[in-house]
Amino acid sequence: MAEFDIVIHGGRLIDGTGNPWFYGDVGIKDGKIVSIGKIGPEAGQRAIAAKGHVVTPGYIDMHTHSDQPLVADGNAESKVRQGVTLDVIGESSTVAPLKGAVLEEYKEESKRRGGVDVDWTTLEGYFRRLNKKGSSMNIASSVSPQQIRKVVVGFDDRPATAAEIEKMKQLVAQAMEEGAVNLSTAFTGGGYKYADEMIAMAKVVAKYGGYYGTHVGGEGEQINEELDKAIRIAEETGIPVHIYHIKVRGKNNFGKVKDVIKKIEAVRAL
Repeated sequence: MAEFDIVIHGGRLIDGTGNPWFYGDVGIKDGKIVSIGKIGPEAGQRAIAAKGHVVTPGYIDMHTHSDQPLVADGNAESKVRQGVTLDVIGESSTVAPLKGAVLEEYKEESKRRGGVDVDWTTLEGYFRRLNKKGSSMNIASSVSPQQIRKVVVGFDDRPATAAEIEKMKQLVAQAMEEGAVNLSTAFTGGGYKYADEMIAMAKVVAKYGGYYGTHVGGEGEQINEELDKAIRIAEETGIPVHIYHIKVRGKNNFGKVKDVIKKIEAVRAL
């Protein structure tokens, strides 16, 4: 009897801890890595020669738009062939919650993209649909505070009432209970407008051990304002903050990236 189901041998191993790569072999049993070191290929029912290749843990893509494509095609070959084994879906638009005008808007967007029929309104419903189809990779979902705001307040640009903020918090809690891992935002410029709403929802996510992800979209013109608002979320709620990408372009913005990185490093050092 072979000791392992699979032995990956002869590759350059990167273990994900920050250590330098090293030559080694990996033994896998019952779908889990159970040994790393010097392992002969004969020790596995199946042996994979990795000479000339790099062997790493699966990559996590923290900023994706795979929501509906995964339902349409669970093979997700465009991801797994690049080594991605976990997608975090959602940004300013997420698979849930869907209700009223937001649901209709989401369905119309799906049609325009030639997408799937949307038969869910909650995160639990989406995962049920995805599991029925099957997926080659693991999936985690964001919940969008911008979308929740539309569900509760509508499309009017006005501050939410205290009662509406409570409803927003309830919807965030429901999403976290159903498997969401973070509060995810995307703004075209300047960041969020109503801080009390965003902070209230971020506090809920923080209680569940989630994080705040933000797409800063000012292309550099408002990068410092957007960054300051993300930092405020962290300071007032204690929630970890992940910035999806720092987008700075245009000659008038040359050099701003250095200042942004310095500001981020200074906050992290506190």
